[in-house]
Amino acid sequence: MTKKPKGVKTETTETDEQAEDAHLIALEFLKQLITLSSGVLALSAAFIENFLPTSLPQSIILLVSWVCLAFSIYFGLQGISAIVQSRLVRGLNWASGRGRRYTGESKYFFIAGIILFAVFAFLSFLQPGVAAPQ
Repeated sequence: MTKKPKGVKTETTETDEQAEDAHLIALEFLKQLITLSSGVLALSAAFIENFLPTSLPQSIILLVSWVCLAFSIYFGLQGISAIVQSRLVRGLNWASGRGRRYTGESKYFFIAGIILFAVFAFLSFLQPGVAAPQ
């Protein structure tokens, strides 16, 4: 049995380190998506009287935006749960199963929610005759 010199990494050690880094990065990514989605939902709901939808399409766009952001939060929490379970149960890989799917869905629902909210804000800005409340 030969010893490896200090500082020389074996292939399995590098793979383990990459897996460790991947789950930490994914956890941080999901936490950020949940925080941003929650913030947009909370702030837009708190200040809804400042930019009330004046037409049915605007209301629908805002509602669908909120639903997308809520789904982003839900799937982000499910992704975090899958990552935690994979760390507790040997042989369970979050990146090849439900965890990967949940992470992707959280990302895409977040993107859709932000785009729809931006469309709503743009339409609200273009709406003629809407005065800011005093």
